[in-house]
Amino acid sequence: MYKPIKELGQNFLTDNRVAEGMVQSLHINGDTDLIEIGAGHGILTEMIVHRIHGEGDKLYVVEIDERFCNKISQMFLQEPNVKVFCEDVLDFLPNFYQEKKVKVIGSLPYYITSPIIHRVIRMKVLPEVCVFLVQKEVAEKIKNKAPDSSYLSSFVQSFFNVEYLGRVEAKKFNPVPEVDGGIIKLVNLHPNVRFDPEFIEKYEGFLHKAYSHPRKMLNKAFSKEELAKGNISPNLRAQNLDASEWSSLFKLLHPDIKYEI
Repeated sequence: MYKPIKELGQNFLTDNRVAEGMVQSLHINGDTDLIEIGAGHGILTEMIVHRIHGEGDKLYVVEIDERFCNKISQMFLQEPNVKVFCEDVLDFLPNFYQEKKVKVIGSLPYYITSPIIHRVIRMKVLPEVCVFLVQKEVAEKIKNKAPDSSYLSSFVQSFFNVEYLGRVEAKKFNPVPEVDGGIIKLVNLHPNVRFDPEFIEKYEGFLHKAYSHPRKMLNKAFSKEELAKGNISPNLRAQNLDASEWSSLFKLLHPDIKYEI
């Protein structure tokens, strides 16, 4: 009845234990806005709803496939705290704003994992916690630190503490993907800060510059004077620096850019 659409990267999680572990990792405890990315058949949705009590928690389900939008809407027709949005999550996230804390969960389509995480970081209020099931290699890359940093790990770890929660075998999806999955938990490092959008945009460009030639030494991307300001050796490579060092260097080189709203 629900044939997966390859273009949407639909590989549906079928293991209840994995889903249960992901939801538990969110620590739903009241007075929180919850966003689920790509509900599919609702395996995560159902477990989240069972943990929602009273008026405190609201669940916003974002699903691009109209078939599943209708299915989830019918499943939770009697649940006033569940709202279903049939739209692209890349459009939804930047426009979402509520006064309460936000937590995000989802089994993300592998082909747009990075764009989704970038949109999460660009949200008007940075989520308190995110739990994502992504491609295993991407999960491992995001958690890496120096001397194995990457553009993506440096960018994500500038805003979140990253915890790798474990591997999910490919056979626990339907249809079975070619690679295993991995679960990461992101915890906001700056819970009292609302980042200025210009800061995030400029910082992203700064990291792209830093990692544009990852095998070359940093003196190819930055002047000796710039590196000296951060007390960074010009003989190092981008992968040798952690997110905190990149963030500090950026602020030193761009003191005119406002950090927070």
